[in-house]
Amino acid sequence: MRKPLISAAILSLCLWPSACGFEPVYRGDLASTSGTVTVPTINGRTGHLLRKSLLEETRIGLPGIEDKATLEVELKESINRLAFRADGAAARSSVRLTARYSVFHDGEPIRGGADSEIYFFVPNPVFGDISAQNNASRQAAEDLARRIIEDIRLQLSSET
Repeated sequence: MRKPLISAAILSLCLWPSACGFEPVYRGDLASTSGTVTVPTINGRTGHLLRKSLLEETRIGLPGIEDKATLEVELKESINRLAFRADGAAARSSVRLTARYSVFHDGEPIRGGADSEIYFFVPNPVFGDISAQNNASRQAAEDLARRIIEDIRLQLSSET
């Protein structure tokens, strides 16, 4: 009698995440295409944020590209400590994102690079640095996405 109850409990616990609509946060195939532009997975949390911002920026497409295009991005992230308190803890930091991108479509590939740096104060509370750093990474990813798309649009407009 106990075995069927235990089996049923285990089975219901296993099915519960899918029943509530649970999906992994950084799943690779989640909305990989926006209109005519596909953006493959970019590794890491900041890569996920950058990819999401790129998909939003390219939702209306790119000028001069009628068919499908793929935007591949190589991302590098660095955190710099700029100022320190008397106790040696960081007081001011920056998050710097550097990207090299390639757009593949029917015509000649478009290649380029862009970067973004966001400065932030490190708060005093414990773990405040993590929250401030995550916020700066999100802002840098959104800014970098805008810069990449602006650069691509400029290159496409100069071709025509």
